[in-house]
Amino acid sequence: MTTTPEQEPLSLERAEDILAYVPHALGFHPSESAVLLLMVDKKLEATLRVDLPKHDSAGERRPWVEQVCKLVGKLPQLTGALCVLYSNDPPPAGRELPYHQLLAELSESFDARRTPLHQAWFVNRGMVWNYNGAVPEQRENPACPELSDTYLRMVLAGSAPLHEPWDGEGVPEWENAGTIRSLADSLDGDMYDCLDTWAALLETDAYQSEATMRSEPLVAARLLSGLEIRLVRDILPYLAGVGAVAARTAVRELALRDTEERAQELADFLLGGGANTPEWKRLENLWFICRDLLGVARAGQRSALLCILAWIEWAKGRGSMSMALLRTALDSDPEYRLAQLLQQLLYRGIMPEWATDPQRAWRSSFH
Repeated sequence: MTTTPEQEPLSLERAEDILAYVPHALGFHPSESAVLLLMVDKKLEATLRVDLPKHDSAGERRPWVEQVCKLVGKLPQLTGALCVLYSNDPPPAGRELPYHQLLAELSESFDARRTPLHQAWFVNRGMVWNYNGAVPEQRENPACPELSDTYLRMVLAGSAPLHEPWDGEGVPEWENAGTIRSLADSLDGDMYDCLDTWAALLETDAYQSEATMRSEPLVAARLLSGLEIRLVRDILPYLAGVGAVAARTAVRELALRDTEERAQELADFLLGGGANTPEWKRLENLWFICRDLLGVARAGQRSALLCILAWIEWAKGRGSMSMALLRTALDSDPEYRLAQLLQQLLYRGIMPEWATDPQRAWRSSFH
């Protein structure tokens, strides 16, 4: 579930604006999906994507509707919703659109929750059908969403949706990867030194971080060396989300087994709870650093980076992006405990507490 930006990026009255917005909100172009745009009064509050059921049968519709209602129920303040269904199956024929009964049952359940489903569309191979039109089989073919003002505005703001969720593959190897790996192997893996290097880099912007890592091999080597230390790699989201002071204190206390309170605070944060509100700018920096380091990381280091990237996507409420990264991480290391735990949270539809709190949730930067 992705929270909408502070500034409203689209009109909720025009199909072309809504269709242009969806891939930017998700980070990729959906397929075989139902995307719900969730509203509070007339303001778009969040975007939720779920897989469509494999078969539009009575036996699959009911649990699917229950799953969606459970997820939507995490935002009790909602007052309405819009829905877009995406499928690449052969285009519909006849008067009744695919998933018509599914939407009818979903609408009935939403009405019972006083969250009416105001409008719905079906997108299939570049064509759009309006479920709420007077003639069900009438096709709409709005102006290409990629050429709309909404789409172009978000592209200019830096948004670039992928064709499918990124799985962590395809990052080119650095030219000086061999030098950095040799340096990392020669370091003694001092826990606090590694943590300080990560903390310092997180305070710079993404472009400066990349320039520093690539031009100063020792910096990149220390980052990689830290990934070999379980306590350091597991605490990196907490370091970025809460801050260096709290992270250093946690590492010291946990290393000395001095307190259970600090361990509980760290666990709560990694599970999406507790009193701490994430510092999203540092978490964004952590995402870019981890992505860049995939071009030099090896084996277990790579699994750690993929898991951190997946956690950040989950923290943002982007479960599909998170799951794609986790699959790659677990393919590399099936026993990676944090990745296993995060995958279970996703399977159960569990989101961080802040993802459903308008004051704490991540908000995309395009507007």
